Amino acid sequence: MTEIPFNTFPLPGDRIGPLLEARGILLNEYAKVYMAHPGFRTEETRSVTAALCPLRELGFDTGARFADIFSRLGDLGLRPCAPSAALFLRLAYGTQPRSENTVLTGTHRAPEGSVTVLSRFLDPDDAFPRGLYLRNVDGALWLRGYVCPEDHLWGPGDIFAFEKISPCRPKSEPFPSLFPTISVTGQKSHGR
Repeated sequence: MTEIPFNTFPLPGDRIGPLLEARGILLNEYAKVYMAHPGFRTEETRSVTAALCPLRELGFDTGARFADIFSRLGDLGLRPCAPSAALFLRLAYGTQPRSENTVLTGTHRAPEGSVTVLSRFLDPDDAFPRGLYLRNVDGALWLRGYVCPEDHLWGPGDIFAFEKISPCRPKSEPFPSLFPTISVTGQKSHGR
């Protein structure tokens, strides 16, 4: 599993295109349609860690459908990314390895070398883009939208990006004392 930290920040819709263009990032038409949806918002400032891995590393040795992937994430300390996370991950992940196969095959499978950023669907219609994926083709960085049915079977080698959930301190492990306490004997104590 590869982890990539990145930050999200407020970005008005009319500034997305010029920012991506200035960074040399290319878009397909599906990406433009997806990012024009009202559910695609870039209003939050957050620090995020993306976890990138092929589905087989999540235990899907024969592939998986969206419902399978969504249902397993919580057990693995992962969750779907916000719809706009793919934009910020694309900006942060300039070192994505180049795809060996630079031609899109159109065979209803994820392109070789692509990273599909899993997020909740913005629209239930199968004709509307399901989300975005990242690709490096001949050194050109792409942010691409894709369409597929909800029951599409992803391959075990298909690489996905998820948001890593920040671990919480277990209940059995108390927080250390931040302030010294005075014991009955009058000596300072600094917790455990």
